[in-house]
Amino acid sequence: MRLVISTTLIGILITLLVGGCDRFSPESKKAKHLELAQTYFDKGQYGEALIEFKNVVQLDPKDADTHYRLALTHLQLGGATNIQGAFAELSRTVELDKTNRGSQLKLGELYLLGNEPAKARQQADIVLVSAPQNTEGLILKGRSLINEKHYAEGIAELKKAIELDPKNMRTYIELARAYLFAQDTAAAEETLKKALTIDPRSTEMLLALGDFRVTTGKPDQAEIIYKQALEIAPNNEDIYLRLASFYQRYSKWPEVEATLQKLAALKPQDEKPHIYLGDFFTWLGQRDKALASYQRATELNPGSTVARDKLISHYLDSGKVEEAEARTKVILEKNSKDLSGRFFDARIRLAKGNADEAISLLQGVVKDEPQLAAAHHFLGVAFMHKHQTVQARGAFTEAVKLNPNLSEPRTALAELLLAEGSPDMAIEQAQAAIQLNPRNVQAAIISGDAYLRKGDVAKSKQVFEAVAQALPKEAVGPYRLGLVARAEKNDAKALAYFEDALTRKPTAIDALAQIAMIKVAQGKANEARERVNKQIEASPNNPLFYNLLGQLWMQAKDTGQAEIAFKKAIELDNSLLSAYMNLGLVYQIAGKTDQAAKEFEAVLAKDPKVIQAHMVLGIIHEGRKEYEKAQTHYEAILKLDPRFAPAANNLAWILVEQGGNLDVALSHAQTAREQQPNDSHIADTLGWVYYKKNANLLAMSLLKEAVEKLPNEPVVHFHYGMAQQKNGDQAGAKKSLQTALKLSQTFTGSEEAKKTLAGL
Repeated sequence: MRLVISTTLIGILITLLVGGCDRFSPESKKAKHLELAQTYFDKGQYGEALIEFKNVVQLDPKDADTHYRLALTHLQLGGATNIQGAFAELSRTVELDKTNRGSQLKLGELYLLGNEPAKARQQADIVLVSAPQNTEGLILKGRSLINEKHYAEGIAELKKAIELDPKNMRTYIELARAYLFAQDTAAAEETLKKALTIDPRSTEMLLALGDFRVTTGKPDQAEIIYKQALEIAPNNEDIYLRLASFYQRYSKWPEVEATLQKLAALKPQDEKPHIYLGDFFTWLGQRDKALASYQRATELNPGSTVARDKLISHYLDSGKVEEAEARTKVILEKNSKDLSGRFFDARIRLAKGNADEAISLLQGVVKDEPQLAAAHHFLGVAFMHKHQTVQARGAFTEAVKLNPNLSEPRTALAELLLAEGSPDMAIEQAQAAIQLNPRNVQAAIISGDAYLRKGDVAKSKQVFEAVAQALPKEAVGPYRLGLVARAEKNDAKALAYFEDALTRKPTAIDALAQIAMIKVAQGKANEARERVNKQIEASPNNPLFYNLLGQLWMQAKDTGQAEIAFKKAIELDNSLLSAYMNLGLVYQIAGKTDQAAKEFEAVLAKDPKVIQAHMVLGIIHEGRKEYEKAQTHYEAILKLDPRFAPAANNLAWILVEQGGNLDVALSHAQTAREQQPNDSHIADTLGWVYYKKNANLLAMSLLKEAVEKLPNEPVVHFHYGMAQQKNGDQAGAKKSLQTALKLSQTFTGSEEAKKTLAGL
């Protein structure tokens, strides 16, 4: 049957086709996305709004108004990346529509934020040419002039803005701030009071006046004013935060907590007050309370990325890696490219000792978000794990540059600078960190150590007395004061401080070693050993105490007692490199290497997986210059445990001394350093490998550390002297090489030391 299409049916089809074309036209698509975007924006769903506004500008790249709205959305989202996005969109808006004053002014604000006042003023002038009475333009121009310290001109512009709009409270605040910069506090106060006569219930002005009272040293009046503002607007979150910040400034901890708890009670379904509480408890060091607050925040709003990230950071800072890993895994399962997820993944790997993986991940994070100061900080931490100090310093410096208010990278930078021999620069960074967080004990200790390094004993003592007062139950204060007393050559006082440190912390090996050193120097070697034995009774499972005891028996030339002590140290900690080295030395001095070798070979015959036996045999063969046999034992250990530091260190040493592969040696030395970052013998090995690879800056830092902690080791002085010579420090090299040869004429490298010294 033939199909016949009626005229009516043709009309319907045409209507449907035309309607369908209209429904899917670019104009209709644009209108739909724009409507959705504005709806999201009005609801505060800025992430969704951003996507829809981007859809609009893809359809119509020349729509200036949508570029402007996209910029405003970026500003609402905040953060460095969004600030950059806002700047790009505002620039595009101005390019498309030079009459858009809002864009000109917002662009000027961003220039001010970026400390480019001249460019900000240029944007203000563009607006004021066409609209001379635009108060926002006058304010922007005034602020830009004040930023350049042209106070009179800036104040004049702000006064013009007030004449045009006497009810704009923000202009009065800017004017008062300008007067403060110009050091005219009377005029600043008069300006704020004048504004309050216009609007006595302006909380904005009351907060500004409260801040002014704080600035001028009248905290009691400031507190009254803040509370007055709270009475006017009891639901205003900003006032609670300002009051809490005020209390924190004056160390009124109960008042801070009470204020934030009131805010939490006021907004029982809002997670933000609990985040503020968590941050406060973290700052106080009250980890349990901080954890409870962050957990409550995530319960109230499971979708809050801020609460989620605060909780994961807390877990990592508290050493709860598994909890952090579980939550990070959820983030990455949803989106493998999530910036926070990748950042936390890097921190987790770092916590597990995988510094290389952490560095790779963090480099990806900072590539995608170069303004993220925390990522630069942890990149520095990861580099420090690898002892790549040049890269670490660069990362910490960048973190400080991006966020000068972060205490952690300043502290890390101070510690690094001190290790590199720059005490003045270390003090500068440590003090800046303390200003940001007066409870930063680590920064205070670095500051005190730096003063002591400089020979400024009085300032060092002052710092450590403050540390001891702040931490009355910790050993760090009295231990450092003991070092100060030794610098003052007051052994009696030093002994009292070190004993105090041991009372507070019975496992404090540094304090016990200092006591032993003083007593030996006084000719009381028996007392030194008795004191160590007494501490062993208090802490019987401390391998470092037995190692120290063995060293004291070695000084007394009693190799039998020394052997017993070193074996006990190894029994308690089979990775203690110094104990193995000391035991090997005992066998050499006692002429018992053959007997010892047979003993440990018998052990391996029964069980070839006994790491301790391989280690001692490796040291014995190394002492006999049977390097291939020693290497075999060290390699056997690393097959059993790839991260066993003593074997990794000694294998690296053999490779570098016997002409092996330097890259392999470096890998082993770095592994050893990662596992035992405070071992001076490992520092020496790694530094010597770097020297051989011509990475002299890295070598200098490590060898300086080794020579300070191993002052009686001629090889270490030799290594440091050679690095100094390569670095151009002829005087320093001469002194180090002379010291090495004074300690011994026959150490490994002694002939090279003599030849180099003759050349100097």
